[in-house]
Amino acid sequence: MTSYDEEMPMDVTYEFTIKGKTHPDYACCTSIIEWIKSNLEGLTDDYNHQLFGKVNYGYNSETLKGFGKKPVADVYVDNLNYTSDFDNNKPNNVNSVIICYLKGNANNAYLKMCELTDYLIQQFEKNENFRELDDIVRYTYIRNVRIQVNPNSKVYGVLCAFELEHKLY
Repeated sequence: MTSYDEEMPMDVTYEFTIKGKTHPDYACCTSIIEWIKSNLEGLTDDYNHQLFGKVNYGYNSETLKGFGKKPVADVYVDNLNYTSDFDNNKPNNVNSVIICYLKGNANNAYLKMCELTDYLIQQFEKNENFRELDDIVRYTYIRNVRIQVNPNSKVYGVLCAFELEHKLY
C-alpha cells in the first residue's frame, strides 16, 4: 500500500499520460505554461546569447537557485476563472506567474533585475507572441509586477514576479 505522505524523489517520472485523451479545447493550462516557457527560453541578450540560464515549470520558494551569471525563471499557472453561468464549464481567463531570480552583490543584482523587468514589460507590450496564443489566448495582461530583495549574508538574491492574466477564446 502506498502512502500519499511518502516523499518522492526530485526527478520522479509520473506513470500516466492523458494528453491523447484531453481534447485541445480543454488543454489550456498545458498549452499556456509551455507557451510561456518557450517564449522565455527564446529571449536573447544584446550579444544574441540566451538570456535565461534555465526556465523551469512550477515554483518553489525553498529551492530558488541561481544559474551562473544568468537569471533563472520559473513559470506556473496560478488560477482559472469562470463566469457565473451554470452552463459554462470552460474558464474565461487563466492567471499565470513568471518568477525571475538573480544572485549577486546587492547593487549589481538589483540593477540587473530592474533591467530584466523593463525588458520583459517591453516584450509583453511590443511582442505579439508574448500576448497571444493561436486559438487559446486572445490577449495577455500584466496584472502586477513585484521586485523583492532577499538578503543572505554577502550574496543577495533578487526576485521579480510577473502576475499575468490570459483572456481565452
